[in-house]
Amino acid sequence: MRNLIIALICSSLLVTTSARAEYLYGFANAYTDYLSWTNGDEGWTGGVKDVSETRDDHVTLGLEAGAGFSWGEMYGFYELEKVNMSSSLRSSAIKVNAHYKVAGNITAYGQVYDYSDSGMSSLDEQNTVLGIGYIGWASENFWFKPYLGAHFVKSGQSGETGYDDIDGQNGGMLGWNLGWNFKIGEQKFMLTNWNEIEFARNDDYSDLQYSETGINGGAAIWYDITDKIYTGIQYRYFKNKLGVDGYGDAIIFRIGIHL
Repeated sequence: MRNLIIALICSSLLVTTSARAEYLYGFANAYTDYLSWTNGDEGWTGGVKDVSETRDDHVTLGLEAGAGFSWGEMYGFYELEKVNMSSSLRSSAIKVNAHYKVAGNITAYGQVYDYSDSGMSSLDEQNTVLGIGYIGWASENFWFKPYLGAHFVKSGQSGETGYDDIDGQNGGMLGWNLGWNFKIGEQKFMLTNWNEIEFARNDDYSDLQYSETGINGGAAIWYDITDKIYTGIQYRYFKNKLGVDGYGDAIIFRIGIHL
């Protein structure tokens, strides 16, 4: 239900805002991912179990879309995870973000990420970031869009022993999204990187994720097989995040369709 509410709010915002703004560009993709956990000590097992042993590789179905307007830009995705498993083990994730121009290419930035787990509600988590961003470092084939903001969390661990004060303000987040489109001959490729650095976390969240700071991100290469079909491989990395004590990583293989 939380996911549905977020999606409806963001859809309404897009419709009402775009009605009075110039549309500049847009894209949408549907995709299937296969994620394989590779490294990382799972903290709640005492740091002796690797994620490659304790977490199952899984298949994800997703939709993503983004658009640029004279006022700024928006992006969002929805993913249904572990579709190769029983319904009681599946999870879903939705993310939306927006840059709204306030002075030239300086923006007011907002981001919401919501994760819901069918099997373990204690793993549910919603992260919200409100701050400033910049979208001026962009051309037709390259972009680097950083942001810095206050970070707020709502955790399924709230009320559990030792985590009474985990919800609410959770320090700050520094992040970015960058990409580069290029060709080799007539073949189209794209390199991308998204990165989030959480810092000055509250005490309960620091305890849950093993540090006052954490990193979450991914680096990928994408290839257009045809004008409609694309594929790619993404290296997912994280440190003191996703329940991993220290550094961890995973590999995601994707096949998708440009809509």
